Amino acid sequence: MSKPDKIIILLNCFTKTEAEAALAAFSEAGGDASRVVVAPITEIVADQKTAEAVNAVAEGKWPGGTPRSGARRSALIAGADKPDAVALMRSFKSVLPGDADPAFALITETGMDWTVAEYLDHIRKEHDYMKTADPSKDADMKEVL
Repeated sequence: MSKPDKIIILLNCFTKTEAEAALAAFSEAGGDASRVVVAPITEIVADQKTAEAVNAVAEGKWPGGTPRSGARRSALIAGADKPDAVALMRSFKSVLPGDADPAFALITETGMDWTVAEYLDHIRKEHDYMKTADPSKDADMKEVL
């Protein structure tokens, strides 16, 4: 099975400097940064369906706007296999302050129909829940364990 040509990462509240440093860290860890295309999430992007946003970035048609800022960094990743996704997440975390608490997600087929803003809200809730959850007490997680 071959890898997609590009890995698309939609970044929420990351600075350009953080993105550049993370890609350098990914490359230093042996990742192929030439396949990675990052794009900041703006209010225009946040209102798009995730599939539309990913496809636009892949085609070099990022819609523009002012990147969102804030302390609640998150990223949506498309086109990465699990090893690359984990390496990318670690690379992004490595360039952030220890208390940054970023949330990451590999984009799923279901999520492609959500707006980017809905997806970001979903992964943040899931991220916050998993920091304190006891999987053995969660009926849905018991099936996985």
